Amino acid sequence: MIRLIAEGWLGMQGALRLLTFRPGGEACFDVSLTGFWRSFGGLLLALPLVVLIYLEREFLGVRIDAFIQFSVVLATWVSFPIAAALAVMIVGAQHRFLPWVVVHNWGVIWLYGVIAGILSLQVIGVINAELRDFLFYLYGYLRILVHWRIAYVTLGLPTITAAFTAAVPLLVSNIVLVAISQTFAAN
Repeated sequence: MIRLIAEGWLGMQGALRLLTFRPGGEACFDVSLTGFWRSFGGLLLALPLVVLIYLEREFLGVRIDAFIQFSVVLATWVSFPIAAALAVMIVGAQHRFLPWVVVHNWGVIWLYGVIAGILSLQVIGVINAELRDFLFYLYGYLRILVHWRIAYVTLGLPTITAAFTAAVPLLVSNIVLVAISQTFAAN
């Protein structure tokens, strides 16, 4: 567990460096096959943020069933490498698949942090529901830019090709979200 925390800390530092356009971020990741599998431990490090998000939503009266929320998180975490594998096959960047997934798995924790931060601002009374909704509107764009940046840096593709490649897992993630929501809404 200590090794996972240390690797997670380093991975999150590297992801932040990449996302803020600072040099040296690539060296923070273990992009071996072992590092690939360990990067899925990022879900364990994201779990406290997911729980915080759930509790904040409950406090604010923006309720969602806990099972649905955790199902969405798990399903989107698992669907990413599947969709990414398809995307890299389409663009011919299979040799960069492991780095893309590793950096994604550590970098996505920052996105959970942004969600928790926005909700925290409303919980403590700094912002109202309208500003929260506007910040989540902006978050949608931030999420796209984060995925685009990670794909661009790790895949070594031209900018527009990286954008389209990053769009494949994002689209699959949204399909998974809607499918889970619709499945549980029907019950």
